[in-house]
Amino acid sequence: MSKKYIFDEALLRELNFEDQEGISFNNSITQNDPGENLKMRPLSRDDYNHGYYKLLAQLSAPGNVTKEEFESRFDEMAACSDTYYIFVIEDTNSHQLVASCTVAVEKKFIRGCCRRGRIEDVVVDEAYRGRELGKLIVLTGKKLARKLGCYKLTLDCSTEKIPFYEKFGLRNDECNFMVIRF
Repeated sequence: MSKKYIFDEALLRELNFEDQEGISFNNSITQNDPGENLKMRPLSRDDYNHGYYKLLAQLSAPGNVTKEEFESRFDEMAACSDTYYIFVIEDTNSHQLVASCTVAVEKKFIRGCCRRGRIEDVVVDEAYRGRELGKLIVLTGKKLARKLGCYKLTLDCSTEKIPFYEKFGLRNDECNFMVIRF
């Protein structure tokens, strides 16, 4: 039987937003109340029909993925316990997704079999930008990684995004990032 959400939604509700870690919001938004008619929740198996790929297309080329392919990949990722934490913000009026963030957890042998977190695929729908949803999902990702026991959290970003991510305590530690794309 497939899971409805990619991870247990209780994890998001349990995050403590009393300490916003130096991040200020113009509105008092949290993971439990991201704004009027908005709801933060884990990615759902039904989100193919709620504009998930339309949202991802504002970040990168998501490719032509069928509903069946999405559901198959969702089931595969959901079966990897404690690895993929994709959460979204849904407009509860239109039932369309307006923001998304992924925290991927890598289990390591070093540092006493620790965990490393990676933030990936941070995107806010262009019609919803300016509402501080980007700040909310990155802070949520940081708090989630800490709750999951990650010893460090990393992300890749373009040069122009560095000042935004530095607000969250992330820094360019001058490691050489290398990549080969196939």
